Amino acid sequence: MVKLRDVMSRDPVTFSAETDLVDAIEVLAERHIGGAPVVKGDRIVGVLTSGDILEFVSANPAVLADYGDTDTDKGTWSALTGHSVGEAMSGGPACTLPPDASIQAAADLMRQANIHRVFVVDNERLIGVVSSFDVAKALAEHKVVNRTFVFPGRGRTD
Repeated sequence: MVKLRDVMSRDPVTFSAETDLVDAIEVLAERHIGGAPVVKGDRIVGVLTSGDILEFVSANPAVLADYGDTDTDKGTWSALTGHSVGEAMSGGPACTLPPDASIQAAADLMRQANIHRVFVVDNERLIGVVSSFDVAKALAEHKVVNRTFVFPGRGRTD
């Protein structure tokens, strides 16, 4: 059975609630990831996802009131300057599993919670992240095998 410790990304990108939102957006874009945990010390206090950023902007139209022209240089993000990750993040408990949990458990949790990543914690300390991409990669590399054995009936009549 494949364990999360075998497929997780170690040393994941994290943000503090005080991180400038523009800086966080740039990190997410540079690392080609759709979200990251928000931590205080080693403890997860929330999650920042691309969806959270879009919700923040759409729920706060004043954020873009001074958006100005539409050129595509870095200056167009200036309307978000001064806003923090804490303003946009999803609060509450993050979806976590221990490192010895199976990849199947992570896939089930992602499906049930409609999320794309599960944080791997050891004694409430963040040690890694498993994304839906990691699950798909493990399947593609045949690390996850589901065997079904079918035995033909032998004339049972019950």
